Amino acid sequence: MPNFRKPFQPGAILHEVIVGAFRSAGTSFEVWCKENGVHPSTARTATYGQSGGAQGRALLKRIISAAGEDLVTAGYSKRMIAEASHLSEATDDAKASS
Repeated sequence: MPNFRKPFQPGAILHEVIVGAFRSAGTSFEVWCKENGVHPSTARTATYGQSGGAQGRALLKRIISAAGEDLVTAGYSKRMIAEASHLSEATDDAKASS
């Protein structure tokens, strides 16, 4: 398994990016789970960070590797930048209205 150069914060954004990466490769998160003998709900607990122990982290690394680490990194970075921008705009709007 590769050493991840960039940390990922498990949660909804990471899960959505992983699902999108599988779709862009012409497959799906569920297909990967079935082919790898992993129950989809177990895989989701890893992507959402609800299973943060050694096994959960190892499963998350496997999922990210299978989805394509470079693709996940690019998608995750883009989403996080967009979320930060939305937060900044909301903060600016709140300050302007007070």
